[in-house]
Amino acid sequence: MNRFLLLIAVLVVGVVGSATAAPIQYDFSDSGSGNAPSIDFTVGGLTVTVTASYNGFSNSANVSRDPHGLGVKNGFLDSSYIDGFWRDDYLTLSFDRTVSLLGFNFDHDTLNDEFDLYVDGISVAHNLETTGGWESFSLGTYVSDSFTIRASEWNDNFVLSGMRVQAVPEPALVFLMGFGLLGMGMMARRRRA
Repeated sequence: MNRFLLLIAVLVVGVVGSATAAPIQYDFSDSGSGNAPSIDFTVGGLTVTVTASYNGFSNSANVSRDPHGLGVKNGFLDSSYIDGFWRDDYLTLSFDRTVSLLGFNFDHDTLNDEFDLYVDGISVAHNLETTGGWESFSLGTYVSDSFTIRASEWNDNFVLSGMRVQAVPEPALVFLMGFGLLGMGMMARRRRA
């Protein structure tokens, strides 16, 4: 009986350990230069597609790349930063599966730059600071496959230089593993009887 419980405990720890993915960090600095309608980045088998818009989600813009990070270019007079001066810039990051957002890193920010965060197109946080290194979030606070940042005010301007996420395990996989453990327990019990 004790060996059976030990086996089950080892299997559960192994299953939980394998179902929990390690954090993935994207480095958008030194990613080349230029403007494009969208840019894909893949790290650890997880792909994020970056797109840009302005004054909401329906007006397409270009994603701007420079050695410091990613920004938005929405016209001839617009800078390549995420800013609110000419038009409100939105930078959307869409993943190929569900992730938990762990943090953003910004560059070219000043002491008073702030951003708003959208999850699946819905505003969830306002006036978050871009200065002081990483803006971190607790695991599970924001879970989605789409995140958007925009400059909070007209005088904010910055680029996105990095992002940390953690893939969320597929519910079906965890469900199947649970049934497998249940089946093993039932087989062991039947063998004892």
